[in-house]
Amino acid sequence: MQSIPPVFHRSIIASAISAALFSPVAVAETLTSENATQLDTLFVVGEATSGVDNLVSADDIEKAQANTLSEVFRHDPNVSAGGTVSMGQKLYVRNIGEDLLNISVDGAEQAGPIFHHAGRVTLEPELLKQVEVESGAGSATAGFGALGGSIRFVTKDPEDLLKEGQNLGALIKSTYSSNGDGFKNSVTVYGQDESKKFSGMISLLNADQDNIEDGEGSEVAGTESEKQLGYAKFIVNLDDEQSLSISHENLTEEGDIPYRPEWRQSTSSSPISAASAHRETTILNYNFSPKQNDWVNLSINLYQTDNEQERYSSRFDSNFVGRVESTGMTIKNTSFTDRNEIIYGVDYRKDESILEATPSPHTEEGQAIGLFIQDIYSVNEDLTLTAGARLDRYEIDDINGQNLTDSGVSPNISGNYQITPEVSLSASYAQALRGVTVHDAFDLDDYDNASDLTAENAHNTEIALNYQKNALSFVAGVYQTRIEDLIAPELPWTDTYMNLEDDVKSNGQYLRVKYQLDKLVLGASYLTSEVTVDGIDATRYVYGSSAVSVGDTITLEASYQFTTGFEAGWNMVHVKDINDINFNLGGQDLSLDKAGYTVHDIYARWTPESIEDLTINLTVNNLFDRQYLDHASVEDFTSNSGYSGVIGTPEAGRNIKLSAAYQF
Repeated sequence: MQSIPPVFHRSIIASAISAALFSPVAVAETLTSENATQLDTLFVVGEATSGVDNLVSADDIEKAQANTLSEVFRHDPNVSAGGTVSMGQKLYVRNIGEDLLNISVDGAEQAGPIFHHAGRVTLEPELLKQVEVESGAGSATAGFGALGGSIRFVTKDPEDLLKEGQNLGALIKSTYSSNGDGFKNSVTVYGQDESKKFSGMISLLNADQDNIEDGEGSEVAGTESEKQLGYAKFIVNLDDEQSLSISHENLTEEGDIPYRPEWRQSTSSSPISAASAHRETTILNYNFSPKQNDWVNLSINLYQTDNEQERYSSRFDSNFVGRVESTGMTIKNTSFTDRNEIIYGVDYRKDESILEATPSPHTEEGQAIGLFIQDIYSVNEDLTLTAGARLDRYEIDDINGQNLTDSGVSPNISGNYQITPEVSLSASYAQALRGVTVHDAFDLDDYDNASDLTAENAHNTEIALNYQKNALSFVAGVYQTRIEDLIAPELPWTDTYMNLEDDVKSNGQYLRVKYQLDKLVLGASYLTSEVTVDGIDATRYVYGSSAVSVGDTITLEASYQFTTGFEAGWNMVHVKDINDINFNLGGQDLSLDKAGYTVHDIYARWTPESIEDLTINLTVNNLFDRQYLDHASVEDFTSNSGYSGVIGTPEAGRNIKLSAAYQF
């Protein structure tokens, strides 16, 4: 049996992400590129194999002119983040929430909730290079606690902005949004020396908007915001085999918003008051890849993140600050043989949850350490297998003096078989574990852990059929996820966290089709993901950052490159209604419906021939001014007695965004 050269194997791995995005042109370019470089991320052939299976590109973000997390993933049915208050947006992958995901920015994990009614991720999309999504428990390289998958935000490097032959440049951009009368202005300066040994970039951004209007033209109180970003990244190519980079991000967002940012304003349960969110992240990356040694491809990632929120609380009758500080590292090496790509290493993270309040400040510390190995084995030209495992140990000294520890092994195995040159079948099974971590900073003074808490465990099984020939590609798959021993307060919300008896179960199917021919791109996606606990649809109100129910989702897209300098496109998202969600909570029978909705967006991008450095973007979100409540938002419980304030904020009505970017 003939060996597969390592360089060929690497090109297959790197091209898999293009296959996942169904771009025949991109696949062809990747496979034929003589200068293709190995990516740090694990990409594996086949939709159901362990590794990244979806990607949001900088081009996607630019077309959407995204300002918030929900807009970044607006056209991706796998990821949702409902709500119009950005501090209240929580990320869900296939309806499994951010508490059960591994979320990182350039390798810096965004760990630990600050406030259970707010999201844990504060982000500005402007400098994102791409977002990598791994749906469901999968690769051993996914990091700590990836029970429902992982989301990795990757920022741009100076080289991504420099034009060919350019050593110094700048990008000035201004965007106006009609809904909320918002402005966003940024300037980015970047460059490298003649020898390309040193490169760097500095970016400053300011954005502000007033309260938005919903689809009925009513002002949505508490949706204003003002954001400032300072970002710097410097890279040193020590020699042809080594590089070192350091980056620092300082992001602040503030505004008069509801006390519970995921709820609509209520004078009693969620009054509007001044609040702010602040994140500082410093990241150091070192890479060593000897040209003549396929056994050593070393990367070291060190990071520190300080994530905090401040708001007024009637409980303390003053402003108080919740903060989560995370310090961590990942040391990873990749070794290539004729048939194997073996990725192995160690990661570590220390978290500190801090409540700064008078008269009772509190602090809680926890840490996790993991060992991981993942092997991609090319059996022959048709069959690729991958298998791996993580060994994780969690420890926490909680606020009440308990020392809680847990550890376990999370194995995975998957494979892809090329049935014909056009058709392949992939399948996978993976487990993931998450032990007890630091608690919600805002509630450190008022909670307890059961002494017998054990780690949460996820089991994910997936099968997919992939087809690609010429301009047409599609994938169809089914998956099943089961999360055991979910850590949560006993319903309805005592102050003691324990392992819930009922498993969280997620079952779904997906279909994605893309047709790309010359200047025309047509695409469609379908996802159904039924998430239940004890046979009842999970609601965000009850299960918070762990699970939510979103109706069957269909997305359609069409775009056309009319000329070299002009492109236009259309996107549609249709979410089916969910009716008759009935359950008992604290002895009270509750019921609710989630109305379906269809939303259309259009965009156009123009680069005038006479001013080639100028790019003008026009985006119209919610073209037909649809009034709706995103299914990933807190549901409408207001028809139930005693729940008059429990409802999320409606989505924005029609929003016309116009931007001008000048790069020189």
